[in-house]
Amino acid sequence: MSDDLASLAYEAALRSLDKQEQVLSEVRARTGTLVAVSALAASFLGRPVRDHPHATAVLLIAVIAFATSVAPGLYVVVPKRDLIVSLSGVAVYEGLFEFGDDMEEVRRRLAYELTYYRDENTRILGKLFGALRVATVALAVEILCLVAVVTGTLA
Repeated sequence: MSDDLASLAYEAALRSLDKQEQVLSEVRARTGTLVAVSALAASFLGRPVRDHPHATAVLLIAVIAFATSVAPGLYVVVPKRDLIVSLSGVAVYEGLFEFGDDMEEVRRRLAYELTYYRDENTRILGKLFGALRVATVALAVEILCLVAVVTGTLA
């Protein structure tokens, strides 16, 4: 019965780490798209802003928004050393060798270790989500500047 509990705990901890890896991949993919859209929007601002007499302030806001969307975006995309989404087989073998005859204890210890990594990853992922939110708001400001210039709504 106890071995079933240890197996269940280990499998749940392993799945949660796998889920975090999927979330990280999705966040990075979305952030890459966001940075590309931000660069594209910035490229459209050049000529219309230059031709408009009141465009200096809009250009300044757009450039700040562009930088504010790209910087956190790059932070999200750059690999993080502290994120652990898998275990080293050698480290598991070396660390748990003495318990090799007691698979219940091995699974129990692995469940605790995987849960610890998940908790640490959650903290880091929270920072990545925050950076993505900042980049998203900055992109919205950048696009609003572009729309204001292109539609001629500047006074």
